[in-house]
Amino acid sequence: MAYQALYRQWRPQTFAEFAGQEHVIQTLQNALEQGRVAHAYLFCGSRGTGKTSAAKILAKAVNCERGPAREPCNVCPACTGIQEGRVIDVLEIDAASNRGIDEIRELREKVRYAPVEVRRKVYIIDEVHMLTMEACNALLKTLEEPPGQALFILATTEPHKLPVTIISRCQRLDFRLIPPEAIRERLREVLTANGRECGEDALQLLAEEAAGSLRDGLSLLEQVLAYTSGAVTVEDVLSVLGAVSRDVFSHLTDALLQDNLAEALLILQDVAASGKDFAHFTQQAIAYYRDLMVVAACGQEAQQLGVAQNWVGNLKRQAAALGLAEIGRILSILHELRGELRWTQRPRLSWELALFNMFVPPGREAPSHIQNRTEELLPAVREQAAAYTGREAGKTVRQGQSAADFGSKVLKLWPRILEDVKQASVKTHAVLLAAEPGSGKDNVLEICFSSQFHCDMMQEAENIKVLQQAVERRTGVRPKIRCLVQGDSGQTATPRQDPEEIIHSALEIFDGQLIDESGKI
Repeated sequence: MAYQALYRQWRPQTFAEFAGQEHVIQTLQNALEQGRVAHAYLFCGSRGTGKTSAAKILAKAVNCERGPAREPCNVCPACTGIQEGRVIDVLEIDAASNRGIDEIRELREKVRYAPVEVRRKVYIIDEVHMLTMEACNALLKTLEEPPGQALFILATTEPHKLPVTIISRCQRLDFRLIPPEAIRERLREVLTANGRECGEDALQLLAEEAAGSLRDGLSLLEQVLAYTSGAVTVEDVLSVLGAVSRDVFSHLTDALLQDNLAEALLILQDVAASGKDFAHFTQQAIAYYRDLMVVAACGQEAQQLGVAQNWVGNLKRQAAALGLAEIGRILSILHELRGELRWTQRPRLSWELALFNMFVPPGREAPSHIQNRTEELLPAVREQAAAYTGREAGKTVRQGQSAADFGSKVLKLWPRILEDVKQASVKTHAVLLAAEPGSGKDNVLEICFSSQFHCDMMQEAENIKVLQQAVERRTGVRPKIRCLVQGDSGQTATPRQDPEEIIHSALEIFDGQLIDESGKI
């Protein structure tokens, strides 16, 4: 017999086997017992929370030869046939692949006929939000007044994409994220059945990484079991996940409490040298400081909010030293960093800058050892600054600072600017994905491209206008846009001048006047 993945082997076959969805199970069982099963259900929730499994169990329960009952017997021909997918009256449809109006018309034609093998026809439409608007409209009448022998079960991860007219014709049940402790217990049950051992810390890490999805948790466990043949340890789980131990963030926080930026940078160096993904590292950091925030706010009751018991003591010590306000500030820096990492090509540098912001927040002096190093460099800086004398030198410095301020502000806000551009024009956003912001001198923003093709496309008036509006919204400055092509040697090619700029330059040089085609001034 072919090997089956763990999430398929351990798919619940009765309502009693469900984990973490008591409110849904009680509603369905009461409806079955009281004979109040609705003609259409809408199951909503994140992936891996049991929507499709619940739909199949409900299909068995309404068609069981001993029912309808609170639980299917799983031994009669109807239950075993539905479980194995052999009953033609129970049809599971993938709306992502069958999303057109023709498929729904075919369904409407077939639903009128009486069931052949079981008591009631059941149509399970998965990812129903993928149906086209025309297909949804074709389904409306059938959902409103279906034949008595038909039951519709719609499942979706994105209910907000469904028309209100569809939602209003169904009984909606929301599947919640499964708590870590429920996932941990199910994983322990699977390990016991497979004759394997696993430490509590490793189980906790798997449950946290599953993020409320039991299917994801089982898939991760399967990878770990394939990775090691002995008892599962935390190190095994970390190796499979490409993650770091929570001890790393504990040491990082201790370095922060000791104002030891050098130690924090060395910790970051170890993470980079081990080849870890900085995006995942950032998610772990956010989770750690979230636990610090929970411990600071709730104390010993933090375990009820998903904080591991064996970590509460150390977290409590660090949370008391940092304070709730400082923890919130660090979380804000990490959330902003997570957005920047989506676009940057140098994630380690972004992390180093974020660390510096953690250590030296606005309005706070740098640690003494950093100040001492700065004072060592000041004589050389003063010596260079002395070369710039007179008013023009001072003017140049002020202009340079202004340009640097605007340019650095655009660079920092670039991911958010791109999001605003995407909302306004997908075309402009696609072009800008091949670009990087350059300097911002005199409110002229340079946009650097690697190819002339993208540079030419960006210079269209519509694209320039969209970018100007997005930059103005974020910075308060409406800049002129100058598009450049970055050469292979790293040197920037000469930009194509804007025709309007050329005309104004000519008027200034020759002291001329602008006339229209008719010769009028």
